[in-house]
Amino acid sequence: MMRFMNPVLSQFPLTRWPLLLAGGSLLLMLGAWGFEYIGGYAPCALCYDQRHIHMTVIGLGLVFGLALILRPTLAKAAPWMIFVIAAVLIYSAGFAGWHAGVEYGWWPGPETCTTTGGTPNIDMSCLIDPERDCPPVVLCDEAAWTLLGISMAGYNALISAGMAAMAVLVGLKGLKS
Repeated sequence: MMRFMNPVLSQFPLTRWPLLLAGGSLLLMLGAWGFEYIGGYAPCALCYDQRHIHMTVIGLGLVFGLALILRPTLAKAAPWMIFVIAAVLIYSAGFAGWHAGVEYGWWPGPETCTTTGGTPNIDMSCLIDPERDCPPVVLCDEAAWTLLGISMAGYNALISAGMAAMAVLVGLKGLKS
């Protein structure tokens, strides 16, 4: 596997990988915002949680990346910085996979944003006054969009897992050099 990945891994210096991983999460965020603001797909509560995880990756990537640029002596710590980002991406993949499972009905989701029970977070004044401009109620167990049977949460899980695997491989390569 490493032999196959070597051309990709050696394309960029180890010290730039935190910025590349931050860029990957930024692209996912831009995609999510595009679906929301251009496509009109309102995100659910779990979608927002997934965005926060990618914002963490962006923040860590920028801090680590800038630290490695400004203090080249930190280059020995670069693999460990990449492993920290990889850990967040693994969490992102797991969380997004869990959310996709909720959408597909494989397991129950939180009662506050699914049709399985509980009380969704609804502004009661929106129910009383239909003239009021209220946001739509978005349920976490209904996929707003799918492509080839995979929801946005499913794609987030796949892309996050791929980014995490890449980060782990880069970190391992960095430890060996």
